[in-house]
Amino acid sequence: MALIQAYIRIVDAMNEWIGKISCFLLIPLTAITAFEVIMRYVFSRPTIWAWDLNIQVFAAIVMLGGGYTLLKDAHVSMDIVVLYLDRKKKAILWILSCPFLIIAGLVLLFGGWKLAYASWTAREMMPTIWAPPYYTMKMLVPIGGLLVLMQGISSLFKNILTLTAEMKR
Repeated sequence: MALIQAYIRIVDAMNEWIGKISCFLLIPLTAITAFEVIMRYVFSRPTIWAWDLNIQVFAAIVMLGGGYTLLKDAHVSMDIVVLYLDRKKKAILWILSCPFLIIAGLVLLFGGWKLAYASWTAREMMPTIWAPPYYTMKMLVPIGGLLVLMQGISSLFKNILTLTAEMKR
């Protein structure tokens, strides 16, 4: 039991920290977009790099924020189904749906690693004029998959603990 609670604490704290740090990537994302808009529409001098860099920064926000979003229970859900359920029924529903999350996390982790590794060994570049490295962005997929997978297991443990606590009542 102590090991499970330690896992929950560590994974929750890690995703909390990574999520809060990655939210600061919105600042360069906004700055790059504003710079590109000014260069394009005020000076008629669009850049060749802004869109590519925005894609990479946004990919980092999405992939690094997946575990944090799961931690905060902020992923899209069918509120009409979940809204009126008590804690026990929500825990049961979460436990039943958890295998799908684990499969998705494993696909992102292992499938993403396979693609990222191939991209890394080939030193793949984005197929654009600026052509920045593609492999750095692709490495975010297995990292994000691992974060979501770890957080999913943490949430599974929390729901099992909730369910067992409700059963003891």
